[in-house]
Amino acid sequence: MIDYLLQNKKLSVRVAIGIVIITVLSILWTNVIRTPAYLVIVDGKKAFVVKHKSDVEEALLSLQEQQAEQIKSKLELGNQIDYRRTFASRGDVISGDELEKALRKTVNFKMLAGALIVDGKTIAYLESKAEAEKLLKKLKEEYTAVDEGEKLISVDFAEKVAVAEKSVNSAKVMSFDEAYQLITTGTDKPEKYIVKEGDNLWLIARRNDMYVDDIMRANKLTSENLQIGDELILVKSQPYINVVAKVEGEKIETIPFETKTEISSSASGVRIKQEGRNGEKKIVYVATKVNGVIEEREVKEETILKEAVTRILVKGNQVTVASRGGGGGTLDWPAYGPITCYYGRGHTGLDIGAKAGSAIKAADSGTVTFTGWQGGYGNFIIVNHGNGLITRYAHCASISVSKGQQVARGQVLGTVGSTGRSTGPHLHFEVLSGGSFQNPLNYLR
Repeated sequence: MIDYLLQNKKLSVRVAIGIVIITVLSILWTNVIRTPAYLVIVDGKKAFVVKHKSDVEEALLSLQEQQAEQIKSKLELGNQIDYRRTFASRGDVISGDELEKALRKTVNFKMLAGALIVDGKTIAYLESKAEAEKLLKKLKEEYTAVDEGEKLISVDFAEKVAVAEKSVNSAKVMSFDEAYQLITTGTDKPEKYIVKEGDNLWLIARRNDMYVDDIMRANKLTSENLQIGDELILVKSQPYINVVAKVEGEKIETIPFETKTEISSSASGVRIKQEGRNGEKKIVYVATKVNGVIEEREVKEETILKEAVTRILVKGNQVTVASRGGGGGTLDWPAYGPITCYYGRGHTGLDIGAKAGSAIKAADSGTVTFTGWQGGYGNFIIVNHGNGLITRYAHCASISVSKGQQVARGQVLGTVGSTGRSTGPHLHFEVLSGGSFQNPLNYLR
């Protein structure tokens, strides 16, 4: 009997000890090893674990208020958030700054933004439709300034441009200045270029507003040696939106005098038999400007106000020739100022440190063959003087002539500026003869 009681007593002690151990382990598991929590599921994917649902709701509200303050617009959560009860170790449960950081990575807020659509493709999102329309208005105003004697006929975009309201992730919304910079700077557009006689990498880079290293990298070149006919890839900036303005105007233009040379068997050297004088004409024209630069000009009316007087030269034992321009083999200085960079060692022209806004004048009579933007040259003018002689004027602030126009020696072509790749206001002046660059100082008088 005593043995029986002793055995039951031992069993009871063992059971009691087991119960105590199980209880302690249960407490440890619940309070130390595992704790009740919520698994947060964002758009169907497990994201993180929190102690309380309210932790997430408060953090979301804080984030929403922060972004709404920056954007000044009403925001809505753009994700589906669900919760699932779970047990988690204390180290897996997040809160405070850690929770806010996790939410920034996993959720987004949507807003009703103004979408700027170009040729069917959304290019930028602004804070509102009104902001997008304001940007388009600024673009038009930027490029519709008219010169004296001109009036604006029409202004439009070269591309099909539209504005619409769209619900979008607030992170995609740009500020007004950011969007304006994107639209006017544009995207990189690759173009093919065939190397011609007289080309080198420095010239090609300058004409296309690029660096030599950029061209070498894009074409995997190991040296600067080029062969005529080589094909290069040039990556050039292309604005997303181009403003096309039509203007009508009238102006007084100079009629360059012609020079006629007569031969005389009794004469030696050259003498002037009759001085030449420029004439004047009034023209009425319609010009098309793209981003403020004249691309095309059509003369509607032309009235001669004063006839030009031909200059007659007498040369001994020479064949009689006739040419357009005042040429005597010399050129007038196109601007006034000190020479800041001479011709040679990779520099194809002469830099004249003229004041910003001062006049750029034709070095001789001739025909304008190009006006407009030319990469690193900025606003650029080319005048053909005949007999293979060409002068070029770069970095202009403004251009007052157009392609096809006849200009006289000393006629204003534009004003000095710092457009293109330039370190400050100056005129970069080039002279080409027979397609090759020449030292301008050998031609200027």
